[in-house]
Amino acid sequence: MINNIRDVFSIFHDGGIIDCQGDLNKLILTIQCNYLAELINPDFENFYVDLICVNKLDFDPWMNPIDLKKIEFKSHEEYLKVDLEILSSEIEDDYVLITCNQHDTDLDYCGGNLIISANDFRLFDHNKNVMTIEELDLICRLYWDKFSKRE
Repeated sequence: MINNIRDVFSIFHDGGIIDCQGDLNKLILTIQCNYLAELINPDFENFYVDLICVNKLDFDPWMNPIDLKKIEFKSHEEYLKVDLEILSSEIEDDYVLITCNQHDTDLDYCGGNLIISANDFRLFDHNKNVMTIEELDLICRLYWDKFSKRE
């Protein structure tokens, strides 16, 4: 399961976590990834990832400037609703580490590491139709194949 969660966030490279709803029993993340969503339907912008039974959810911010005191977030809503741009995703110990940028200059951090561990997940397109990771991967490969053929 952890490999699949890592892979989903890796596929969403350059997409942004723009919203979250729910709690640690079921946390729904809105992922804006236009370049992939538009391949399903030109009007689509988002995907949804439901994290089921979240065991760990934390964010380690990169302070800007670096010598600022590290922010202590009161809740996951504080860091999951600021448009975290997904750069990469990897497994570290028993959780997924998602490296993110954050471009709002009014905030005292420029990104950080989102740490997630969940028992399960569900993936949905913009219209909330269920998707598999294989379908998402196929869309991603189609995009990059098309991209590589551009002149």
